[in-house]
Amino acid sequence: MSMSRINLSMSRRHVVKGLTVGAAATMAPGFMTRALAAPKTIKIGLVQPTTGPLAFFTEHIPFVLDQVKKATGGNVTINGTKHPFEIIIKDSQSNPNRASEVAQELILQDEVDLIATFATPETVNPVSDQCEVNGVPCISNDAPLEPYFFGRNGDPKLGWDWTYNFFFSGQELAETMVPYWKKLRPEGVIGGLWPNDGDGIAQSNKERGFPPFFEKHGFKVIDPGRFDMPASNYNAQIGAFKAAGVNIIQGVLPPPEFTTFWNSAAQQGFRPDIVYVGKACEFPAAMEPLGDRAIGLTAEVWWSKYHPYHSGLTGQSSEELSDAYEAASGRQWSLPLGFRHSLFEVVFDTLKRTQDPTDRGSIRDALKATNYRSIVGTIDFSKGPFPNTALTPLVVGQWQKGSKYPLELVIVDNTTTPEVPVNGEPSVIKYS
Repeated sequence: MSMSRINLSMSRRHVVKGLTVGAAATMAPGFMTRALAAPKTIKIGLVQPTTGPLAFFTEHIPFVLDQVKKATGGNVTINGTKHPFEIIIKDSQSNPNRASEVAQELILQDEVDLIATFATPETVNPVSDQCEVNGVPCISNDAPLEPYFFGRNGDPKLGWDWTYNFFFSGQELAETMVPYWKKLRPEGVIGGLWPNDGDGIAQSNKERGFPPFFEKHGFKVIDPGRFDMPASNYNAQIGAFKAAGVNIIQGVLPPPEFTTFWNSAAQQGFRPDIVYVGKACEFPAAMEPLGDRAIGLTAEVWWSKYHPYHSGLTGQSSEELSDAYEAASGRQWSLPLGFRHSLFEVVFDTLKRTQDPTDRGSIRDALKATNYRSIVGTIDFSKGPFPNTALTPLVVGQWQKGSKYPLELVIVDNTTTPEVPVNGEPSVIKYS
């Protein structure tokens, strides 16, 4: 299917030249300006879950690529020379094995100069591993730092040579949620909804995961164990939570899985006071089908229209970026928008600082030296908390009945990032 006007119906293998996408390589009229004097066309690989349960994470890509088009004119200036670029997009199908395969294709067949990727460790980790093995620079976000680093068997003393990731960390997430929970249920019983995937394994880790930290702060933790997805129901987990008096749910599930869990909870009369499930509760499109049952659900807010940051690529504020997205797409802004935008901010900032665009090692060196003020905050790979990583800010939000849209996400706790303004009061879920 041709995507010359950019929509989400992307093929599983396609090339973006000047941001026109099709089942085969397609040239975008008037965007890819091939200057005859330019010594090199920069090839940027992008691996994303266009299809499958993680497809929600790609919603903003067409809009962001259109912004890249307008901001760059299809060229990147390196040492005074304009180089045309192309973006080659591959679909991971929300499958780690497929993510690894398409990363290999980008490296060995398309011979890309660098790869960008996003959308949970299930996408980011296998792509990053392929880049590391093959000596290709990789920039990623939207994968929490512990699953990214330790999930790839990272050594804190060594790190990696080619792969870099920026996002929040699990430690930061725990430190952000505890003050919020303390305000609402200071002696709560937390039920862990942790699947058998990268995030679930990292969060449930008995040594450096969430349970010891939560218990240290006075919470009791109930962990029914890992489970595979997709799950037909969550009866076992809900039964364990009800038996233990769980009143706080903390977990990490893709949107379709959370819907299954939340429907099962309603059917079985399980009514926790606080429900925070990462991956699922960030998306308006995933919340709206739940209707009023979404009101009061909690989200970790990695970025919002209220964040006091600006884009180095377009100059837009967070609010301006959100408004532009809503005007262009007809859809509500959501958290991943800022991170999709910032991914390309870092890509082009890296290329502009590269000494020799014909040398992947030179691109890698520029990426390593990144210290950049982006739409999601400052990205500085020299500060960690782990090698090859940068930590971004985090606050807490809740879904409330909206005015412009059926549901709106408001910031209710900014204990760990006071510069992000609060615009709502935290509350427990109210059941009808």
